[in-house]
Amino acid sequence: MSRNQPQTQSSKGKKVLSPVLPFEAIIMAGGKGKRLSPLTDQLPKPLLKVGKRAIVEYSILRLQKAGVRNFTFCVNHLGEMIERHFGTGENWNAEFSYIYEKMPLGTIGGASLKEDFVYEDLLVINGDLLTTINFEKFYQYYLEEDADIAVATIPYRVNLSYGILEMNANNEVQSIREKPNYTYHINTGIYFVRKEMLDLIPKGKPFDAIDLIDKAMKLGYKVSSFPLLDYWIDIGQMDDFKKAQEDVQFLDL
Repeated sequence: MSRNQPQTQSSKGKKVLSPVLPFEAIIMAGGKGKRLSPLTDQLPKPLLKVGKRAIVEYSILRLQKAGVRNFTFCVNHLGEMIERHFGTGENWNAEFSYIYEKMPLGTIGGASLKEDFVYEDLLVINGDLLTTINFEKFYQYYLEEDADIAVATIPYRVNLSYGILEMNANNEVQSIREKPNYTYHINTGIYFVRKEMLDLIPKGKPFDAIDLIDKAMKLGYKVSSFPLLDYWIDIGQMDDFKKAQEDVQFLDL
């Protein structure tokens, strides 16, 4: 079912997205960040500082620039520290709410516990990312594709150093390629989903975003890939954390 896009009229008569985009954000912030221990022993990973700000603050500020005002944090490990840090959002000119997972529920399982919705469309994002993604363009793409789920992806090229043979069941060589290159697409942990997609997530059970995507596709829902050509890093381990510290000073965040 197509949705009406939020539009205004430009000076040239062309329809463009409204400065206040009608979606809310769900920030997945419940992971323990074991690979960043001991930094995460006493502080949840989204609150680790990169440059002058906590990691997750960069995503919040970027979304606010796009006009997003409603945020829900899914928390578990040291979740009360995240709530103390952000509060209800008064100091951020936003509205913050919190979902406490009684046990780790994976990369999207906690979203199934959300009960109150402001909009039909949801932006789900991992709380440990640093990115310069253009959320307006991503949302425009999601609407134009009329997708049930849209995944921001990054091309990842693999260069093999050997000749590759393809064979049939009888071990007969069908083709050979010398040092081929393959391009795959990385899941960045940033998604647009229709609110109804959360009904596919089993409540109170661990469930990852890839599980939701796989289930949605099997049921015939449309899943689209948005090519993210901007900066992106998943701060999952110490090398990533160090790289983010080096990169942040050069990024337009």
